[in-house]
Amino acid sequence: MIVSKFNKRNIWQNLILVILAAVSLCGVVAGIRIEEWLIHGAIMGIVVLLAVVFWLLQLKVITINGENLEVRRVCLPFTKHYYRFAEFDSFLLYQSGKTDYLYLLRQGQRVIKMSSDIYENFEELKKTLSVIGGETWGVDAARAVDSVFSKKHLLAVSCLFLFVLVGLAVPVSDYFEKGYVRESSLIIGLVVTLFFLFLVIVALYPCRHLTIWRGNLEVKHMLWPFKVKYYSLEDFDFSLEIITKSQYGQEESLWLVLDDKLAVSIPQSVYANYDALERAIGIVPSDTIETNSFKTIPYYFGKRFDI
Repeated sequence: MIVSKFNKRNIWQNLILVILAAVSLCGVVAGIRIEEWLIHGAIMGIVVLLAVVFWLLQLKVITINGENLEVRRVCLPFTKHYYRFAEFDSFLLYQSGKTDYLYLLRQGQRVIKMSSDIYENFEELKKTLSVIGGETWGVDAARAVDSVFSKKHLLAVSCLFLFVLVGLAVPVSDYFEKGYVRESSLIIGLVVTLFFLFLVIVALYPCRHLTIWRGNLEVKHMLWPFKVKYYSLEDFDFSLEIITKSQYGQEESLWLVLDDKLAVSIPQSVYANYDALERAIGIVPSDTIETNSFKTIPYYFGKRFDI
């Protein structure tokens, strides 16, 4: 039996960062007038609490007994999930910077994630789980594959939308407190609302509901769901694996090219079943390109490929 061991140094570093963030927020709140302290303190408290919960959800105790797997979250110790090795589709390794990640996929979704930063015995876990076989390109052509949005991405969008509501609440709370809205409150509320509304739109832009069935691809945009595009997978010129690097790590995307232009972009961070979509499309990438977010923007606006 193998039980995962947490990297205590990494956990303490993250805990200290959370405490420092909370102390900094308290310092900001301390400079606010008493009558405004409650609402600002509550908002900042919610933000810190969400950050702590999000961090704690990543901490899972993994127990491997034979070909059985038990997963227990630190923040939900009474909730356990049991798996058999045979339930998983494949075993996937991924590297971002100096951190190694291990994913176990079931029905195309990454249900278990481990990283070398969190687990001290990561290599031992990886060696034990490597007996889980992977799948090859392509799936049953008669079975439709629907995209599933990543819960993390939807949570991020929800948090951004929460700040939109906060911006709207600033002039409203000012009105209830004083019976009128000050110009400063109106400007602050408008700026906050427009800024985070823009971020919500940016976060929702890559969200498309994809359905792959019998060699066809249906694309429905989340921002304008009444507009649906249909493609035949045979019509695409080629596909590219795009690795977008940033200071926070790197992200993989699958680009489908039609008439030398980007037709469909499938980001790994947006879809929980990214690997299932990639296999269902069945177009092996002709090249892997490492770039950054700024260089990819022109292709979303119709720039042609020179490849």
